Amino acid sequence: MKFRHCITGLFWVLVANVLVSCHSSQHEARQMVRRAELLADTQPDSTARLIDSVLRMPVYFSERQRMEMALLQAEALFGDRGQEISPLMDDDFFDGKPTLTTSPELERAAAYYARKKQYDKAAHAALYSGFIQQHYNDKTAAMQSFKDAELYGELAEDSLTMAHSQYRMGKMLLNDGMKQEALTMLQAAELDFGTHFTDKALTLNVIAVCYMMQADYGKADTFLQQSLLYSEKASSNKAKRKVLNNYAVLHRQQGEYEIAISILRKSATIPDFDETEVFMFYLNMGKTFMAIGEIDSATIYYQYLEEALPIAIVKNQTKVSAYDALSRFEEKKGNLSTALRYREKYENLLSEIIGLRQEQIVYSIQKRYNYETIQNTMNQKLIRRQHIIIAVSVLAILGLVVVVLSKIRLARIRKQETEAKANLFHFMQQNKELQLKHETSEKVAMDYAQQLSDALKKEALIMRKLDIYLDTKYMTKFRIF
Repeated sequence: MKFRHCITGLFWVLVANVLVSCHSSQHEARQMVRRAELLADTQPDSTARLIDSVLRMPVYFSERQRMEMALLQAEALFGDRGQEISPLMDDDFFDGKPTLTTSPELERAAAYYARKKQYDKAAHAALYSGFIQQHYNDKTAAMQSFKDAELYGELAEDSLTMAHSQYRMGKMLLNDGMKQEALTMLQAAELDFGTHFTDKALTLNVIAVCYMMQADYGKADTFLQQSLLYSEKASSNKAKRKVLNNYAVLHRQQGEYEIAISILRKSATIPDFDETEVFMFYLNMGKTFMAIGEIDSATIYYQYLEEALPIAIVKNQTKVSAYDALSRFEEKKGNLSTALRYREKYENLLSEIIGLRQEQIVYSIQKRYNYETIQNTMNQKLIRRQHIIIAVSVLAILGLVVVVLSKIRLARIRKQETEAKANLFHFMQQNKELQLKHETSEKVAMDYAQQLSDALKKEALIMRKLDIYLDTKYMTKFRIF
């Protein structure tokens, strides 16, 4: 009994020692995930940061938990939560956050949920995965992810996800110069957006750009008008300014500079005119005045632009466009040294953009590698713990087997003793019975012998009497004769 208790105690002590080392980190990670879930609706940025922190922790999560965390983080980053423009429709979303990444498990989540026939989650996972892949210039993977999102969205009857996927594919095709294919995708997206008027307005705006690139200004004007109507219907100031800027570009391309200037000034009166839009307003006004040869007016706006360049928080591509415009303007005025200075800044910034893009790709790869390394380490630790537990279990089982065998042997010995005692008792009973029978037989024999002796004595007595009688009779007879 004591041996068995020792084996059992040893087993649980070893298991506890194996598990206690990782319990603290595991508990903390689970607490962080629960907080992330609670903050998802009210503080999505906090949710995304919490999940990112958990992904860096050396803790083990099951496949289901990893997929749920990946989708939760992506929903917090890219989900539509009543913003004026959804992140998936906002070309400026990644400005200021060039190294934003999601869980590497997000790419696997779509296939995971599709296997479980949870097509709504699969569609969202594929859509968000494509969005981040496109940001890191992985065009092939992004296009496949958007196609998967469209398919899963159709299976889940989620037309909004389908529309976002089609919109992103249309933008990619347009950037690659495939205008007709882009138009097909964008028109399908516009239909699937249904009553999401801001999204419809932005989609129609891009369709108009397609026709502007094809110099089909009539159709471009038609789609810009429709886009403007939807942006007003949605009360989206940002969408309205985007449409008006393209309207101005359309008229500038047709040589209608006064109309273009009038539209740009109208866009500047729309409320919530942010820093980026002010910067673009200066740039477009300068280009337009330069196109009609009004150098003085162009100079005013380009000076505003030049003053804003060092402090403006705008994406580098916009600054590149500004340096290019300033270089051309100074060259036209004959200021070749100034023009050359802006051209150098233009080329340096282009090189910086290319370098930053490479850094982003390296960062993404490094983060993925770090995550995979942590997962591999945790898997190895899990395997080692399992081996230890298995070894301890085997030892415990062997110990228990020994205990059981000893118990069985002891039981057998006790059974044999019991059987021997029973046999002895039975033998003693039989012996007792035999003794009784023997004593009874002896008594019967003695009684029989006594009876026989008595009979013999009696018979002897009778014989003596008979002999006496005969002798007497003979003698009597003899005397008579």
